[in-house]
Amino acid sequence: MSEKSQRRRKALASGTGVAIAIFAALAATGLSLTGPLKPATPDKPTNAEAPKKTDWRGVARLALDKQEFSFADVKFKAGVLTVSGDTEAAEDRARAFEVVKQAVLSDPSHVGVVLALENAITLGGQAMADAPDAASTMGATPDAKACQTAYDTLLDGRVINFGSGSAVLAEDSKPLLNALAAVAKRCETYRVELGGHTDARGDATANQALSERRAQSVADYLVSKSVPASLLGVSGYGETQPKDAGGNAEADAKNRRIEFKIVEDGAQ
Repeated sequence: MSEKSQRRRKALASGTGVAIAIFAALAATGLSLTGPLKPATPDKPTNAEAPKKTDWRGVARLALDKQEFSFADVKFKAGVLTVSGDTEAAEDRARAFEVVKQAVLSDPSHVGVVLALENAITLGGQAMADAPDAASTMGATPDAKACQTAYDTLLDGRVINFGSGSAVLAEDSKPLLNALAAVAKRCETYRVELGGHTDARGDATANQALSERRAQSVADYLVSKSVPASLLGVSGYGETQPKDAGGNAEADAKNRRIEFKIVEDGAQ
């Protein structure tokens, strides 16, 4: 074999060795020469932190402590932030509640979470007749769901009372009616049905008529508080839709009620 042929064979052998080394390296790294290289995908975070929830009781407590309202306490349950305690001064009672209200409303994240604010501070040991404030916490442009939630929150565990067997509104229900009127005025783009219901005692026909008169009394009161009459519908259901079929005094009390239900866009 000539010297020239020997050099060519050595070169080929050397080139083959290099190629083998390159392919081995590519295989070890998972790369390929058969297609375009794909950009590496960054690893997704596996322990992303969930958004922190605001401690609304803590927000209220801090605001009260700054003003040295040590007599006041706070609880937050079912969306209602309640300020309680006792004081001899009506001014301190009002100021303590206002301090909490401003602290909550100054944080936009309260909308849809804090559904109502309640002043349950007693005055010299005597309970006041304040109803929760659900209108202030609704945000600038409440939708139908927010409006319905506000009505439901105010009427949760509370009823509009009337004189026995009559459609005359009880005085002790006026604060609750005022709170409902405030919500209705915030929700003027939505029509609401006022549905009257009774217990099953007495004549069914008479109960139906009474339930409608009671619903109308509520509507008249709301109109007197500047709620547009065109946004209020009135229906009487009598005893046909009981909430509690227990047939006892407790069940009867639950069944005698006025319900607020958003039924349509008031602009239609």
